[in-house]
Amino acid sequence: MIDMLRRWWSRVLVQKKVWIILLVVFSPLIATLAFHVTLVTELRALQQHRQHAVLAREQLHTLRRLAIDIETAFRGYLLTRQDQFLHPLREAELELPPTIAKALELTEGAPGLAADLRGASGRLKVLLDSKQALIREVSQGRPDVAIAYVRSGKGIVLSDALRTEFRTIDDLWDRELHRVAVREIELAERAFWGLWLAVVGGLALGLLGARLLGRSIARPLAKLQGSVAGFTGDRTDAESETDVAREGDEIGQLARAYAEMAQRIRRHIEELETLNAIAHDTNTLGPDGLYGVLRRITDHAADLLKVDLCLVMLHNEKVRCWIVEAASGAWHERLQKSVMLWEEFPVSVQAFETKQPAIGEDFGGDRSPELLSRSLPRASMLSVPLLSKGQPFGVLVFIRYGRVPVENWNVRLAEAFGADAAIAIANARLYELAEQRGKGLESRLSQLEHLPEILAHDLKAPGERIEALASLIQTEYGDKLDEQATRWLELLEQNGRELTQRIHGILEVVRAGTVRDAIEAVDPAGVIQEILKTRSEELAARRVRLHVQDALPTVACHRAYLRQVFDNLISNALKFSDAARAPEVRVTAQRKGDRVHFSVSDNGVGIPPEQRQRVFEPFVRLNPAETKGSGIGLAIVKRIVELYDGTVWVEPQDPGCTVTFTLPVLGSLREAPSRTGETVDPDRIGVPVEEKKAS
Repeated sequence: MIDMLRRWWSRVLVQKKVWIILLVVFSPLIATLAFHVTLVTELRALQQHRQHAVLAREQLHTLRRLAIDIETAFRGYLLTRQDQFLHPLREAELELPPTIAKALELTEGAPGLAADLRGASGRLKVLLDSKQALIREVSQGRPDVAIAYVRSGKGIVLSDALRTEFRTIDDLWDRELHRVAVREIELAERAFWGLWLAVVGGLALGLLGARLLGRSIARPLAKLQGSVAGFTGDRTDAESETDVAREGDEIGQLARAYAEMAQRIRRHIEELETLNAIAHDTNTLGPDGLYGVLRRITDHAADLLKVDLCLVMLHNEKVRCWIVEAASGAWHERLQKSVMLWEEFPVSVQAFETKQPAIGEDFGGDRSPELLSRSLPRASMLSVPLLSKGQPFGVLVFIRYGRVPVENWNVRLAEAFGADAAIAIANARLYELAEQRGKGLESRLSQLEHLPEILAHDLKAPGERIEALASLIQTEYGDKLDEQATRWLELLEQNGRELTQRIHGILEVVRAGTVRDAIEAVDPAGVIQEILKTRSEELAARRVRLHVQDALPTVACHRAYLRQVFDNLISNALKFSDAARAPEVRVTAQRKGDRVHFSVSDNGVGIPPEQRQRVFEPFVRLNPAETKGSGIGLAIVKRIVELYDGTVWVEPQDPGCTVTFTLPVLGSLREAPSRTGETVDPDRIGVPVEEKKAS
């Protein structure tokens, strides 16, 4: 019989086994639970009934007190004929109806007691009415009626009957409370012993169910787990796998599915390794150039690694920032050539510096100062360095919204895509070097860039000595020289001074834009406020009307350089103002793609069309006799703007002119389009689909 049951049990499906075990274990527990729920419900009903009984007794005592107050007030008034003795009666008249109503409400669960209480309450009202009628007779000058009533003894009989009736009802409530207390004790004892019985029975049934699960489910699963562990260690336990696969239940089916899956995984690994091996040969530049290759790499990488965003970011050594070269999906048009701050991507910095893939989890919830939640929503990130001859020049970034454990990233596949992107970029750079006619061109250009600074340093000392020597001769021998010699010395001193000023101007132009610090997020409004504060006295003295646009876009540059640009442009606008009207300067900005166009307009004398290009050359002055200056302000502006790959030009305006320059806008990932092209709200990440639809 036992062997027959075992054979039958081995053929039962796992789902049915679980249901049978759950039925055996939980049926008695559910029955016990239902029994205890019934006991608890009855206990709660008894407790409520007892509470009502206690409150009803309190109302009954109040009625007894009111009856005494009515009798006492009547006697006091009858003896003294003073109204102050009627105060208890008037209070009883007001308090009696709500007390009777409350008492009857509390006795609804006891019909017999309610009937007795209703009768006693009615007689108490009769007593009150009779006393009030006698008091009116006395107050109207007919005390004989009240005296006759007292002598007849009717009032005493009615009062004694009420007191007796109230005592009887009180005794009935005592017996009812005693009955309820006894019943509560009985139910509590049943619940206590029933609970112990449920605990013991539950433990026994639980042990039985655990034994059945262990013999029929846990042991085959352990064998299958050992086979899985062997697969991850490049070996398989074929005997255990075959043993489990012979079972006819779902575990046997799972073992067979596992064997098929392991075979497919081995095949996929071989395919990926083959793909990685041939990717270097097939990754060549097509008609769409480097950007087309990078675009295809990011799109394929996003699809295969199941990420929300893939970026190719290159390191800009000149200003120490990230430049987005390509992005997957809907991000490409928006982020291409955008500037990202260096410290906004600490995982990418780690991958770049260590030359190894780096992974970060849940950066949107990170409050560390090196991560700016302004740009990055709540997401996890994988960064793979892009290497050329062993040196990093950028990173391939994979971003997935929400928290992603480290083990869920396919680092091997990500590195393969990173190698493809690095080779494509390296090939493009080789092509660019070939177009520049040799590797030595960049070095020569660098030497030529520093040549003006070297020459300026060499010429500055002779110019200063010429000026000082002419001044010294004029001071020592001025009274011994004739008028012509004195004039020649003055010209010599003036030329020496102009030479020195010209050399200082050359140095200032050359040094502009030579900083190598990392760029930062700069608010133009704050920079302009600093300039206005510095020039406040000059602006007030000349009654300058200055208009600055609200909400200027944040740009990626160096704060000191941006201040120098705005200061030079505002200074020029004031310098070349028209004496016939009050100076007016207007600063505006407009975002166009990945650039911000800043414009500084004035109502001055303007710049002739033929001079609008020459004004950006060093030492060019339109009216040297009427205005002061060295003629290098706009040249410095041009050099700084070109440091960030921007442009600057003069636009016609009547009256005055407008100088417009461009700077890179600071990139942001806050309004993130998903891989399907829809916009993702980072504050709603992790909200269930139903809730999103409802909201």
